[in-house]
Amino acid sequence: MRKSTFTILLAALLPAAAGAQRYLGVSQGNYSGTNSVYLNPANLGDFREKFNIDLFSLNFGLDNNLATINSSEIFKGLNGNSGDALTLTNGGKFSLMLPYAEVRGPGTSFSINSKHGLAVTTRLRTYNQLHDFSQDIYRTVQGTAGTSYTSQGNQFNYTLHTWGELGLSYGGVIYENKKHMIKAGATVRYLHGGGYVSFKSNNLDMSYNAGNDMVTISNTDLLFATTYRVNDTNSNAFADKMQQALKGLGMGFGGDVGFVYEFRPNYQKYTYDMDGKTGLYDRSQPTYMLRFSAAVTDIGGITYKKDNSTLSLRNTGNVAFDGNNLKDSVTDYNSLKAFAANKNISIDSSNSATTKVGLPTALVLNLDYNIANVKGLYANLMYMGNLVDRQRVGNSIYSQVTLTPRYEIKMFSVGIPVTYNFMNNSVKAGLGLRLGGFIIGSDDMLAFMSNGQYGANFYMGLSVPFHKKRVKDSDGDLVSNKRDKCPNEKGVLEMDGCPNPDKDGDGILDKDDKCPDVAGSKTALGCPDADLDSLADAEDRCPNEAGPVALQGCPDRDGDGVADRDDACPDEKGLPAFQGCPDRDGDGIPDNTDACPDDAGPSANNGCPDTDNDGVPDHQDKCPTVPGTVNNNGCPEVSVEVKKRLAFAATAIQFETGKAVIKPASFKMLDEIVQILNDYPDYYMSIDGHTDNVGKPEKNLVLSQDRANAVKNYFVSKGISESRLQTNGYGDTQPVGDNKTKAGKAQNRRVAMDLHLKD
Repeated sequence: MRKSTFTILLAALLPAAAGAQRYLGVSQGNYSGTNSVYLNPANLGDFREKFNIDLFSLNFGLDNNLATINSSEIFKGLNGNSGDALTLTNGGKFSLMLPYAEVRGPGTSFSINSKHGLAVTTRLRTYNQLHDFSQDIYRTVQGTAGTSYTSQGNQFNYTLHTWGELGLSYGGVIYENKKHMIKAGATVRYLHGGGYVSFKSNNLDMSYNAGNDMVTISNTDLLFATTYRVNDTNSNAFADKMQQALKGLGMGFGGDVGFVYEFRPNYQKYTYDMDGKTGLYDRSQPTYMLRFSAAVTDIGGITYKKDNSTLSLRNTGNVAFDGNNLKDSVTDYNSLKAFAANKNISIDSSNSATTKVGLPTALVLNLDYNIANVKGLYANLMYMGNLVDRQRVGNSIYSQVTLTPRYEIKMFSVGIPVTYNFMNNSVKAGLGLRLGGFIIGSDDMLAFMSNGQYGANFYMGLSVPFHKKRVKDSDGDLVSNKRDKCPNEKGVLEMDGCPNPDKDGDGILDKDDKCPDVAGSKTALGCPDADLDSLADAEDRCPNEAGPVALQGCPDRDGDGVADRDDACPDEKGLPAFQGCPDRDGDGIPDNTDACPDDAGPSANNGCPDTDNDGVPDHQDKCPTVPGTVNNNGCPEVSVEVKKRLAFAATAIQFETGKAVIKPASFKMLDEIVQILNDYPDYYMSIDGHTDNVGKPEKNLVLSQDRANAVKNYFVSKGISESRLQTNGYGDTQPVGDNKTKAGKAQNRRVAMDLHLKD
């Protein structure tokens, strides 16, 4: 039983399985065609290739965590001497993907424009996967179990699945702004299933007695599903029936989605001008310093509806048997069913069930870094992780992290992927080479050089790439060769790239250049024009300040038609006759020299009026309506006669003794002074009272003030404005005569009056 069962197991494993290997070392690059699209469809946005034709590619190898490879015996192992080629490790459970293969068929990818791309791909894949199988049970099946054991609650999943794919992918730039670019993409695939075999354990309690080679099972829940027609009696050989497992057909849809972010701090290095357009972006080469991408791949599954069989085996009691009994009793499906029934194992079977086989959905994260801004030198960090339940009907990948240093140019690249594999907790290394459209390499090649490795891998492929190219400009005149009628001679765009007769190189043809030997400006028809005011410097009165041609190139801030350099009032609109200054009062004297700019006046008075024509301008004339003298600020001078009369009145005014009461005899004299005040309306009068020294000084001071006020009150009673009268009382403090004599005292008793011009 052991050898026959092991032969069946190997027969199932040999067809091969495609694992999580993605042509590492090559596929992360910028010139890898559809290989990068399988990692993330968003890579089609801003694609480096204008067009690419995929011819074929192959990828095959093996991976597991059950046994390591003896590289010196690997070829013997492929010939059937597996005991020499593999060294089993010790562990509880193990997983196998052994060996695996993938064929990518004809396809194409192309750029729709500078930011968007499409790809059509075909692929044939086979997954052959055994997950979490008990190593003790495996050793029993293999015939190497030397000790008894008990295994409880074993859950495992074996899925062999083969299918073909036809995919349509799109990727495009959805945001681009100088340093930043975001791309998104999706792939939709039609899936055509070739067939599958699924053997899944939800629970298996098993014990083995090495002494009598007896196997005991209990609490068993196993499910077998396949496109193999279990009732086909054309052949009783189980191995022949396994070959029929790929005859069933299924259909389904799947796909990938992803996005890419690029950080481009040096984007300006990749911009250029051509054919009259500025800031064009060079799409022929990668421009990022850091690129991060995320994708979910292999979404979906394949549904099988015909020639689909399932077999469910369950028991709760103990069932014991030996190997020879099983070998002799089970030769086909019916004998297996009879054997199970005899052992009290419940069997439910169906030949018309519908089964969906899931794809190995995975998360792919990718970080690509341009090392030290050296062109073509990159470090790539990639994570691929499983996203599905491994106990379903379907396949899954085993997570891994890969670091790949890479150097690439358009026609060549080399990458060295170093991977940590979570399935067997090992490190593997490879080498990927690309020369044009030919790729060859391995994600896992250490097994070819040393023992102790868990897997090995090899890939190769061929495509015909047509890379994007920057627009050619052979003569460097910023006119593309496609448009340039003189591609080997520097010219100008206006002449379709042919040279112009422009000796001074100012971009103006000599036939149109007024200064053909001196570089100038278009604003002045080829002549120098520093201020760009359309007037050549040689004709410009103000060559460094822009101004209108009418003013010979000089500015006119106030817009009065007089150039600032000639304008005596450059910030105030005026008249040309007055050098740009205004004349608000219209007296013919400009405001800047008019002492009275708001009142018209003759030039003799610097533009100020003189109402009384006394030679003193009104603004300086204290008596502007009464002719006066210049020496007296335009007011009439007080006559000598008036001054004498006032001096006489000072001592002639009589008061009652010791009182401030004016005697009637003085009224006539006071009336004369009233007339004087009326004759001199622009004057005011000071009235100062004085006494002799008879009596107390305090009383004399009051008396002198009262007598001065008495005189003022008289004048007011006669119609003189009080504002023109100013009184003071000085008592006996300012004598003019000798108080020791009677005559002197009489002189000191006085009311002095004087006329003064108003301020």
